[in-house]
Amino acid sequence: MRRIVLVTSLILSAAPAVSNAAPATQIQGAEQRLLAAQHVAPIPPATLDSLRNALALMKQDQAQAVLFQVDARIFAARMEGLAEIRGQEAQQRQLDGLQEQVQRLGTQYQALQAEYGHLRQQLAAKTMSTAQTQHLEQEIQQQKTQLQQEEKRVAALAGQSQQSAAPAYAKALTVYAQVRAASDGVHVSMPAASLFADNARLSSAGRQRLQAMASILKQASASQVLVRVAPQPGGISLATQRAEAILHALRQDGIPDRVLALATGSGLTPGTAELLLVGQAAP
Repeated sequence: MRRIVLVTSLILSAAPAVSNAAPATQIQGAEQRLLAAQHVAPIPPATLDSLRNALALMKQDQAQAVLFQVDARIFAARMEGLAEIRGQEAQQRQLDGLQEQVQRLGTQYQALQAEYGHLRQQLAAKTMSTAQTQHLEQEIQQQKTQLQQEEKRVAALAGQSQQSAAPAYAKALTVYAQVRAASDGVHVSMPAASLFADNARLSSAGRQRLQAMASILKQASASQVLVRVAPQPGGISLATQRAEAILHALRQDGIPDRVLALATGSGLTPGTAELLLVGQAAP
């Protein structure tokens, strides 16, 4: 019964598109995606376990259409997260290769400068023609221009790498809330009404949603999770009570107490509850 209530809430949330094919066909497709991903490169054990668990839930719930679609969305989100991590790793390898190329070009440039200096000495002794000097100067200038271009490419790629998108786990969180990466951390927002039955008491659906989100947040490696609730019509006191209820639920679901903290909801859109994840470890 608790899962059915959770599913009703999840369907109202933004989620990745899932095929309307028969469950058996979707399960077969999911298994093929997982096998293909394993053939491309080894998958970290923790990530592989989470994908296999999601696939097991799809098989378990295939007779219940609503639950099955939620399981399928979670599996798809985790596969997208894996693809994003691999893309970042490929980008880093490309960046490393370009940096090595720049180093080689720098070495070549220094060698040409040394040769140029030697030829200048020969010119002083009237043993080298003006045409040879001009040719060598042109070659040095070409090498210098190429080196500058490669340095710009490396700088651009390094900038793209530093401005990477939200961490991979954020994809899974989009099943339950709106996720936005910003300079101060990752913002996970949802309507407060989707969590509370009335006043400061969590509804069954809200409790289920927080429990599911907590299982994903355990993988986030955040140094702090700030709980924020926008001021309510009932006043600041009601917003504080609601934030405390969310914090207490997350603590019960295994989020370490040292990570959790309350923060003011000032500036949030009215009727919004938010988790702000700060101090992220490198994805």
